[in-house]
Amino acid sequence: MRKILVIRLSSLGDIVLTLPILKRLRAHHPQAHISILVKEEFADLLREEGSLNEVITLKKGGTLVALCVKIRQAGFDGVLDLHANVRSRLISAFSGARRVVRYSKAALARRLYVRWRLGRESLQDHTLERYMEALMKFEDVPAVSLSAVPDEILIIQTAFLGDAVLTTPLLDVLKEKFPKSRLVVLCTPEVQDIFSSSKASPEIILLDKRGKERSWLAKWKLIQQIKARHIALAIIPHRSVTSALIAFLAGIPRRVGFSASQGRFLLTDIVPFRWGVHDVERNLALLNVFGVELASRDLWIKAEPEIVQKITARLAESQIAPMDTLIGIHAGSVWATKRWLPEGFAAVADRLIGELKAKVVFVGGAKDEGLMREILSAMKQKPLNWIGKTNLKELIAVISRCQAFLTNDSGPMHLAVAARVPTVALFGPTTKELGFFPYGTGHIVLEKDLSCRPCSLHGANRCPLGHFHCMKDITPQEVFEAMKSQLAKRYENTALS
Repeated sequence: MRKILVIRLSSLGDIVLTLPILKRLRAHHPQAHISILVKEEFADLLREEGSLNEVITLKKGGTLVALCVKIRQAGFDGVLDLHANVRSRLISAFSGARRVVRYSKAALARRLYVRWRLGRESLQDHTLERYMEALMKFEDVPAVSLSAVPDEILIIQTAFLGDAVLTTPLLDVLKEKFPKSRLVVLCTPEVQDIFSSSKASPEIILLDKRGKERSWLAKWKLIQQIKARHIALAIIPHRSVTSALIAFLAGIPRRVGFSASQGRFLLTDIVPFRWGVHDVERNLALLNVFGVELASRDLWIKAEPEIVQKITARLAESQIAPMDTLIGIHAGSVWATKRWLPEGFAAVADRLIGELKAKVVFVGGAKDEGLMREILSAMKQKPLNWIGKTNLKELIAVISRCQAFLTNDSGPMHLAVAARVPTVALFGPTTKELGFFPYGTGHIVLEKDLSCRPCSLHGANRCPLGHFHCMKDITPQEVFEAMKSQLAKRYENTALS
């Protein structure tokens, strides 16, 4: 389109929310003449906006007829109506534009909710998200055909361990569907082994955002390195504004991410973020823009043979033979409310060792050492304490060696699932509906049906209500029975294989 008009006649806040829309319009239509129609008192806010060529004002005392004539004479090809009232509809109708798209204001739903608290579900989206939906319709970007996929695809995932594990199926499908494309993953040093061990075998670019590249000066140097590669497509499952900004500043022309991303205004293709489905499936939905429809995918990760040998030798030093039953336990979490009680882990570990004659190894990071001391002080038996004593590759190998795994809702939970180890996961403040439960079949989630759950997306440092029933009500007896069930399942699978 040669000439585009955006209409937003309302208040200051509404005008501010149009800024991401204007920037994206400019990115998609670099040669177009873009104008915005606003009330005269808000014009100064937009006069220095680099995405615009012109600010048209609705002047006090001016007539609607005169404004319509002016708009008609300007010869706009497209009108994006972000106001959606009677006046903006009339202006759009008389503009002569061949394409008019209007955003969904949900005016009736708002009135019903304000007066009778009805229709809350239809008002979950932010106004900016509604603007974005209208913009997507306005741009009408077609799905990319397979032949149009670039030679190099950047995947940005700089979140935590579990997020990295749950991104690997996305890489596998990309490699399968686009075998001629070179996959490049931007991730942190803490999770690089997850991606380097995946079947897709991508190239790794490291962003040490918690270390030497914490500053934006360091990030800027990295961005310039990415920019020099002239990558044409970025897929961004990480929902941070930094991830989207890196792709934007690196000059990557097509940037695919979620509607829930904090940097969604910097994306070119926005995929709806759905609650109630597993994160693996959410990540795979990012490929819908290429016409790839996949509901689910196996989660798979394999320990490196030389690391397996190293772990086997270390276990032998602790009198754990290859035929011994080994159970892994991860008792930690970044969030305090995601951790089951230390005395609970101690009681279950004692029974696993004493009654089932199993060997138990506790795994986790150095930050879990204080928690581990509490667990050990409450135990009668002696487990293997590998807290803070494995790197990521070694953690994958020792979990893979286990016949069953007990864990909180955490990154190692996803590693165990990906290693095909029968898992028991303890869920407190979070719920399966948030999308991060053990993926696939054969795993057990223990949780309590409480009206206060979930209390947050990620957990917290303390229970908001002070009672912590979500974790306290999970008993050692039911955890032990679940672990017995998972051990039996592992032995059945071994016999069948």
